[in-house]
Amino acid sequence: MKLKNKLALTGAATMAALFLGISANAATDNRPVFDTSEWQGTITAAQAKLLKGEAKGIILRVQYGSNYKDKVFDHNAATLKAAGVKFGVYAYGRYVSNSDAKVEATNFYNRAKQYNPLFYVNDAEEVTTYAGNSYSAATKSFAEKMQSLTSKPIYLYTGKYFYQSYINSQAGYDGKWIAAYQPNQPTGITYQLWQHTDSKYSTSIKKSIDASKFVTNVNWFGNTVDTSKYPNGGYKVGDEVCLKTGITYYGTTIKADNSLTKTKLTVKAVKTVYTGTSRQVLTVYNGGKVIGQVRAQDVTKVGSSTPSKPSTSAKWVKESKTYTLKTAIKLRTGASTSSNVIAILPAGTTVKTDQAIIQGGYRWVRQPRSGGYGYLATGPASNSLEYVKTGASHTYYKVVSGDSWWVIAQRNGLSVYTLAAQNGKTIYSMIHPGNKLLIK
Repeated sequence: MKLKNKLALTGAATMAALFLGISANAATDNRPVFDTSEWQGTITAAQAKLLKGEAKGIILRVQYGSNYKDKVFDHNAATLKAAGVKFGVYAYGRYVSNSDAKVEATNFYNRAKQYNPLFYVNDAEEVTTYAGNSYSAATKSFAEKMQSLTSKPIYLYTGKYFYQSYINSQAGYDGKWIAAYQPNQPTGITYQLWQHTDSKYSTSIKKSIDASKFVTNVNWFGNTVDTSKYPNGGYKVGDEVCLKTGITYYGTTIKADNSLTKTKLTVKAVKTVYTGTSRQVLTVYNGGKVIGQVRAQDVTKVGSSTPSKPSTSAKWVKESKTYTLKTAIKLRTGASTSSNVIAILPAGTTVKTDQAIIQGGYRWVRQPRSGGYGYLATGPASNSLEYVKTGASHTYYKVVSGDSWWVIAQRNGLSVYTLAAQNGKTIYSMIHPGNKLLIK
């Protein structure tokens, strides 16, 4: 998030070229996280609406030290909030001492709180302390002050080697966001969000901007998409399609020529974007000529009237059972192999369910969770309990003072995410002395 101008790219050919090579399938929500500042300019209401489908969330800059407030922050925060786009905020640290770090944190919070961001980030990438003041201690002071002002998560943005050289402590922070513009995921440091490029082209705002991806099952923006609302998708590069009558190209008001309803077009790139009833935006070509970008709902696959969709004839039935997994199973946001993965539950995990259904070739069960539900397959329709066993005895743990998800998980040889998931919670859920947790 260094201060720098970003390259603005325009034109259908340039946009399509940048889009090529980005392939996605419906089973994974691989949308990026964007971060922006005044260098990217203001976000319009129309752009915000598109960003809601293109990105998992946005992180807005609030300030560059206490003395400089980002010129477009208020506008962009209000615009994203009005459009229902989930966002967090960050402050570029310029503090010179522990006390100054607390002042910066206070100004940061006061400038952003009215917009109710999901989380706050300290951008710590430049040593600014002097006269014997420890940068590491000042960075900790920033977090401690923020923790005293809000119950929202506080995260640290930094680089691997900068962190190891000048900070080397996550005290006060709930997680880390690491910058490393390289093809391979950084190792040797624990983090949840990886800023991997400063030149990701956004089809919503028509510019190249910073982009990040989550490298664990944690999503700081929460479960941002109900995938059941976006049934149209499942296309892959190389598929042949025809455009439907009367459509407009994605993100524009330009209508497609009706002659293309009878022309075989080739899908050259696929991007996960949630828009309308589609979970994909396709870049289509006529031979070697780019035609444009269209939503999955606006095309028909050659050889079929519509892409395959999950069956809607099956019915959910009530059940109250506990299963033990025979093998690792993906816990999803919906009862479909195209739904997003919440977590991968290892063999031996026990899961309590309240409903079941057979659809899409599998038997699915629903697990009540904090704030919603998770779904997993117990087996194929031909052997509906192949992946699980029932009637197992369970081990529980009673929470005592000083416990945390991490402490309990380590003590019992579990992943902290598995422990939380099998109890219907997330690692951010509060636990209290006396709570009873399922261990196995």
